[in-house]
Amino acid sequence: MRSSLGTAGRLMAVMGVLALAACAVAAVEGVNIARDQAIYSSHIDAARAGNAEAQYRVGNALCCSLNEGSGPFYSTPQAVSWLCRAAEQNHGPAAFRLGEIYSGTTVKGVRLAREATETVLGHNTNRAVAYAWMSRAAALNEPHATVKRNEIWAKLSATERDSGQAMATGQAPVLCEWREVTRQ
Repeated sequence: MRSSLGTAGRLMAVMGVLALAACAVAAVEGVNIARDQAIYSSHIDAARAGNAEAQYRVGNALCCSLNEGSGPFYSTPQAVSWLCRAAEQNHGPAAFRLGEIYSGTTVKGVRLAREATETVLGHNTNRAVAYAWMSRAAALNEPHATVKRNEIWAKLSATERDSGQAMATGQAPVLCEWREVTRQ
């Protein structure tokens, strides 16, 4: 038996579902923003004092939101700077996060709007640098780093492999700061 809604009715039902989904995404993103701001506030002083775990938490809180650039809080370049400081102190999760960021995996948690935006617009990557940071994370026994490093390796060109291997083995400096890696 055919539905009595017809094409117009089905279209309106789909539009209603999409509107509800958009509201849900906005609500979840609002919760993420409040959480990230609280993390930032409670760790910034220790991060400035050089505590690697606090630097990691601040960097992670500042990173990779749909709202980046539209307000004073989120900033991937600032996030990366804090993560670099932590990773330079052999903080495994920070090295892992840098590998994720430079491989193009910036979405954390339920950032559905960000994920959709990145799918459409793309994101900044430097897979050789991502490989080097995942290699460091693996050397620091960070869970899942070896698997992620190998996944990145499989996608590298021969030139990227040479560069990534040189950074990973200490034959070349591991690039870290956003501007030097993305050339922005």
